[in-house]
Amino acid sequence: MGARAKENRVELIVNYSAFKSRVGLITYYYDLEWLGFTGHDFSGSFNPCHLPQLEAFCGHNPDHHIVSSMGPGRFVNKLVQGSRSYRLANKDKDPSLMLNFLLDPEWSLIVEDGISSALAEIHDIKNRRKR
Repeated sequence: MGARAKENRVELIVNYSAFKSRVGLITYYYDLEWLGFTGHDFSGSFNPCHLPQLEAFCGHNPDHHIVSSMGPGRFVNKLVQGSRSYRLANKDKDPSLMLNFLLDPEWSLIVEDGISSALAEIHDIKNRRKR
């Protein structure tokens, strides 16, 4: 196994919450609706077909910028053409910030806890129990 060093320096963040608060990801559905956006999902993710709308908005509102999704669990704090999806942010614009929350040492515990909670809820519903 080998690795190649690149000239571009990045600051890798592995905690989604830390990345979200630092770059100011706007994920609340109604905040995006208030800004005039439609066509996004409930987590604030935009398909590539909505990129021109995001670019026009950021051109008129320089305090906002675009964050690109590069794959499962990976985001970069800049516009990358051809990305899987895009998000809108309004804080730190440093393009060297990257997120890969799959590298979080507690990721397996987070997933296991989420799955266990979902299964417990399904079990309660199936057995008609209420909390």
